[in-house]
Amino acid sequence: MNFLIQILLPYLLLYKYWAIFSITLVAALILPIPPGTLLMASAAFASQGYLSFGWVVVVGIAGNIAGDNLGYWLAWRYGKKALHKIGFGKILDSEKYKNIERRIRKKPGALIFFSRFEVFSNLAVNLIAGLGKVPYRKYLLYEGIGEVFQVTLYCGIGYFVGDNWQEINALIGRFLLLIILVGAIFVIIFWNKIWARITRAHTAEK
Repeated sequence: MNFLIQILLPYLLLYKYWAIFSITLVAALILPIPPGTLLMASAAFASQGYLSFGWVVVVGIAGNIAGDNLGYWLAWRYGKKALHKIGFGKILDSEKYKNIERRIRKKPGALIFFSRFEVFSNLAVNLIAGLGKVPYRKYLLYEGIGEVFQVTLYCGIGYFVGDNWQEINALIGRFLLLIILVGAIFVIIFWNKIWARITRAHTAEK
């Protein structure tokens, strides 16, 4: 994904906050552009006086939240209709899937919050939350808190390392596979726990 960032950096310097808002919105909505790298670069430019650090944080949060919410509402309104049309109807109508949806609606917090820190999980959870019709207030609360933490973290790193942000980003990239593997393990444990609860509840009902 670094080649995308190299393409986007000139637009960042030219259009500044409009570019930050637009790119983070698109990344949160549909395209797996790594917003953390963009935010680190923006904050590094802020440390050199090209941008305001405060506005980088505010605009980055606004863009991410706007993209997340648009993805959530599109999934809520049109997601199941679209998935039925392309052949996923049996899965969506199955009792197992409905049980999983109910579990996510009850306790969506950790899943929504931690997914904000990785672009692919962010896109996936927005879709799942919309399809499962997670109550919007709950979604907005955990999504908003997660984005504030995520944007502040990456901007803080970029601001304090300054010119060295590319080296730090490369270091993060080297550990990305490990991060993904650890995340996958947590997701598997999470779903196993949910499935065990569903199975126990189904057995008790019988």
